[in-house]
Parts: sequence; C-alpha cells; structure tokens
Amino acid sequence: MKKRRTLMYEMAQTRCAWNAHMRKIALSVGIPDSYRRVIMFVHRNPGVSQRSIAEFEDVTTSAVNQVVKSMLAEGYLRKETDPLDKRSCKLYLTEKGEDAAHMLRKKLNESDDAITAFAGEEQEKELMDFLRHLTEFIQKELE
Repeated sequence: MKKRRTLMYEMAQTRCAWNAHMRKIALSVGIPDSYRRVIMFVHRNPGVSQRSIAEFEDVTTSAVNQVVKSMLAEGYLRKETDPLDKRSCKLYLTEKGEDAAHMLRKKLNESDDAITAFAGEEQEKELMDFLRHLTEFIQKELE
C-alpha cells in the first residue's frame, strides 16, 4: 500500500531541500554550515548568548559551545563578558563575521528572489498567508 503524502510531509521535504540549498551556499563561500547558522543568528541578534543560539537551533549548548569555540579561534566571533552577569558572555560578529553574514545574506536574497520569480508574487503572498495561519493553528489548536 502506497503511503499518503500529506501537506506536512511535503512541507518537510521543501524544508529539507531549502536547508540543503543553504548548506551549499555556505560552502560555496567557504563557510561551514554550522558557522552559517551561528553567523546569521548573531548578525540578527548582536550580544546574544550561546544558550539563546542553542534554544533557537534546538541543539545542545555543548554543541553550540564547540562551534563557537572554533569560530572564535578563526576570527568570526568575539566574546564579551556581560557586565550585569560576570558568568555570562555575549557574542558579537567580528569584521570577518560581518563580511560572511553580508555574503550569505546576498546569496540567500538571490535565492529568495528566484523563488518569488518562480511562484509569482500573488501565489507567494497567498502561500505565506496560509503558512502563517497554519502556524497559528498548530500553536493554538494542536498544543
């Protein structure tokens, strides 16, 4: 018996394809995928903690710690002690990290533009509205 393909299955397949595409973009500009995720998060949230990154990415803090340690050594990040809590550190992108973020953002914007051209602006808007409503439904009705 052939398994029924559901909406959520198709969305997961699309998400996997998009993640693979983003990995390929990162590698094409010489950035490991694990760095890409941290770079983009810190770029959007300067002064963020490692714990916040772990929560957002849904990974362990030790996994984030390993990546951050490598990124500090390679000059993508800098760490500052939180003046309000000396036990906590805040992360910021260095100039190298900012350059990487801008390269990634440029390439990802090109991909977004290609998707808009493929779908058409009207269909894209309708799909985005549907996905927002679906997210609300999942969060409010299924939890």
